[in-house]
Amino acid sequence: MKKINETRDTFRPCGRIASALFFVLLDLHKINPMYQFSLDWYRGIFKQSILDAKANSAQQDKIATITKCHILNVYRYTCRSLFERHKLLLAFQLTIKMQVSNGLIDNDEYLFFLRGAVGMADKSIALPKPNADWV
Repeated sequence: MKKINETRDTFRPCGRIASALFFVLLDLHKINPMYQFSLDWYRGIFKQSILDAKANSAQQDKIATITKCHILNVYRYTCRSLFERHKLLLAFQLTIKMQVSNGLIDNDEYLFFLRGAVGMADKSIALPKPNADWV
């Protein structure tokens, strides 16, 4: 049981990234109602990513290989069904969600980046400005 738990825990980073990517795909319907993706379709991509990672067995880190293959497969398969003007937005959203899930981007700073200084005129409801050194 201990070995099963340890093995499962080693795959958590891959699962966290896969989950973030799936929720990006779910939100694409807000751009265009035609963009709807099912969990079965996504599971198929994940299975294909595992097979691709096995074929590329020269690398030592199996989890990193699966994660890289999965990110690439999600982007490739999703771009097949998107309009050209939405592909850059997909790449941006995938990158941001992966960085947020890894804890590399602060959510408050990201929302400030998206929305700007909305509500800053009224000091009673204004949020404090985040540390903007990264900009």
